[in-house]
Amino acid sequence: MSAEKYVAIIMNDDTDKIVRETPTAYENARIVREYEFEDGAIVEYEWRDISIGEFNHRFTLVQVPTPNQAKLKTGVIQTINY
Repeated sequence: MSAEKYVAIIMNDDTDKIVRETPTAYENARIVREYEFEDGAIVEYEWRDISIGEFNHRFTLVQVPTPNQAKLKTGVIQTINY
């Protein structure tokens, strides 16, 4: 699976493809959630109030899937500003 497909699953709230969703930070201007997928990949989603940061939404691959056939690397997948 491509890294962008993880973003699409999260944005579409396709819960059948998400094994676990864990909030890790919940503040007035910032929310962070960790999503685990069936293939073992873990993606961190972070929302920030645009007035306090460089971005509004950010998706980061923190653990690659197993097996990693697409040879994905950890790091920011996508940043979205509204």
